[in-house]
Parts: sequence; structure tokens; C-alpha cells
Amino acid sequence: MMDTMHLAYTSWPQVEQYLRRCQGIIIPTGSTEQHGPIGPIGTDALVAQAIAEGAAEQGHWLLAPTLNLGPAQFNLSFPGTIGLRASTLMAVVQDVLNCLATQGFKRFYFLNGHGANIAAVNAACQDFYAQWSMGQRTGEVPRCRLRSWWDYPGPDRLRKQWYGDWEGMHATPSELAIGMALLGDRFPSEPAALAQVQAPPQALPVGYAKQHAGDNHLDARSHRAQFPDGRVGSHSALATAAHGRALLEAAVADAHQDMALFFEAP
Repeated sequence: MMDTMHLAYTSWPQVEQYLRRCQGIIIPTGSTEQHGPIGPIGTDALVAQAIAEGAAEQGHWLLAPTLNLGPAQFNLSFPGTIGLRASTLMAVVQDVLNCLATQGFKRFYFLNGHGANIAAVNAACQDFYAQWSMGQRTGEVPRCRLRSWWDYPGPDRLRKQWYGDWEGMHATPSELAIGMALLGDRFPSEPAALAQVQAPPQALPVGYAKQHAGDNHLDARSHRAQFPDGRVGSHSALATAAHGRALLEAAVADAHQDMALFFEAP
């Protein structure tokens, strides 16, 4: 979206001028990890960035570069996955917050596309606030907010309506549908992989999703042994580009509304 104000494409005088009218910035967060036999490895980052771009364009807000690596050690047995330690992501987020806060930014909106980012980003924000709590910094305390796109009311309603329990937890039809809408012909389409996902995966045990929320999984070897094709209860074949366009539109609308409340609040 060329009308979006990307931090990477702006000059410092433009950022200085932006700060005179708004002290909020959007920071998409994703991951680089396997997404089943047909899902692009960059799905989490691609989806978060697209939603953030749409909302930023509507609100004329500044969009930071996407943090496209996150904790994903449980997927390291699948080739192509690059996982950060949670402590590494925490350190990166704290450095980003400290740099931007020093320059005058006061509202930091993390638009998230990867479950395992949630705990690390929230913990980093707590350590960020602690600088004021412990007297290391003074003045107005900035504010952080993290929202995962699937928790917005619009896309949450659609994914439950279309996929039900087959939404699952990973390589979900909803995230792959948005990937299809974004990538078009570039979306992976190997015949053997497509045939593999036509059958639904093994259903998740009762209580599994709650116990492992936020991608709270064990080691990579045991994870692949339990989910050999990478899908975690998700019937990826239910995804369509048409679904993806509707999910993307709903997510952008909800994100824009939530960001406006956050950035414009006293």
C-alpha cells in the first residue's frame, strides 16, 4: 500500500513533523516458521504487516518495520524455521521502545501475528514501564498495546463461522486464506503438498488448545513427532483467497478502530 507512511521510507524531518501531530506508531510482529505443507514460512509476518498497513493508511499513522522473527523453537525440526529465544525478542522490543520513546513517541501499538510473541512482548513492555517505576526515567510514561489480529471481533467471527474447530492452532485456514489473498500466484501450490492437506489433520485432544495457548509447546523433536506435517489441528485446505480478502478487510477495520482509540486517548 503505497500511501502508507512507512518509517523506512521517511526522512527524519518527516518523522519530526509527524510527531507534532501524533506520538503513536504501529509495530507489526510476526514469525518466520513453517506453516504446514502449503503455508508460506513468512505467513505470520506477512499477515500482520498487511493488516497494519491497511490500518495505518486509514489513520495516517506511522508504520515501523515488521519484527518478523519470534520464538519458534518448537518448529525447528521443520526446514526453514528461524526462531528467536524469548529473551532475544524481549531485548529487541525493549531497545525499539527505548529508542522511540527517547525521540518523543508515547503510544506503541504492536499488531501481532504469532502466538509465541505475546508473552515475550508483554514482558518486554513491563520491563519498559519498570524504568519509570524504579525512578530510572521521569516524565510522562508511554503506553504499549498488543493485539493479535485473530482476536479482533470481525475476523474472529468469520473464522469461527467458516472453520469452527478446524481452525485449529497452527497453519490455520484463516491465516493461510489471508496469505492467498496477498500472494496470489506466488502462494505455494505444489500438487503433492496440496493433495496432502485435502484430508483434515488429527483433531486436537480435549483441552489441548487451552493448555498450549500462546504457542506454549515443548521441544522441536517431540512437536514434529506429534504433528508430522506441521498442522496443529488446522484444516488448511479450507482456506480460500475470497475468505482471505474478507478476513483482511474485517481485521483492518477493527484494527483501525482500536488504534484510533489508543492513539487519540488522553
